[in-house]
Amino acid sequence: MPDVYQAPDAVKPVDPTSHEATLGASRFDPKVFVAQILEKSGEKQGREMMGAYCVNPGKRFINEQDDEEVVLLLRAHPITNLKWILVMMGLVVLPELLTAVGVFSTVPVRFVVMGKLMWYLGVLAYGLERFLNWYYSVFFVTNERVVDIDFINLLTRVVSYANLNHIEEPSMVAGGFFRSLFKYGDVFVATAASDGTAEARAVPYPDRVVRIISELSEELEKRRERGE
Repeated sequence: MPDVYQAPDAVKPVDPTSHEATLGASRFDPKVFVAQILEKSGEKQGREMMGAYCVNPGKRFINEQDDEEVVLLLRAHPITNLKWILVMMGLVVLPELLTAVGVFSTVPVRFVVMGKLMWYLGVLAYGLERFLNWYYSVFFVTNERVVDIDFINLLTRVVSYANLNHIEEPSMVAGGFFRSLFKYGDVFVATAASDGTAEARAVPYPDRVVRIISELSEELEKRRERGE
């Protein structure tokens, strides 16, 4: 009769000096690499500026590679939304102001009500479009490249990539009283190739972004030299 409760074979331990152990130890781990870069830069995982500056957010994006880890997720500073919010508030109160001064006094009430309803729907659509444009226009910095996603509308978006080993020294522009007060600016990542420049417009803490991109690029170049 076969032994039903036969114990499984013992797992053979792996010699630390063997080829298999050496191969496993030298395997690149993007999470460990990103953690080292963030520690070196003095950054901690988290969200700031209402989600406009996210460190190691754990998010994924279209066409992300298997060995790729998001280091930064950036959006335009929330204060940049102030302009369209004020415009939207003005558009909301405009019909009531016109009614108060008697512009619609000779217009039948039902047409005034219908006109106001269509007006407010248009204002709502405008505000929604501006918010989606801010929320979905993002700039990713990973351990391998930078990814610029520009949201045009619900049907159109523009995605551009730049590998970190092909970039030149990143730069920033943060002049002006308003930008200095709220700590935001533009980051430009020029590539050595002829495919243009990746841009992160009006993002928070541009100096920190430039520093992280520079350190990632330097470490990536060292890995290439070591043949990793």
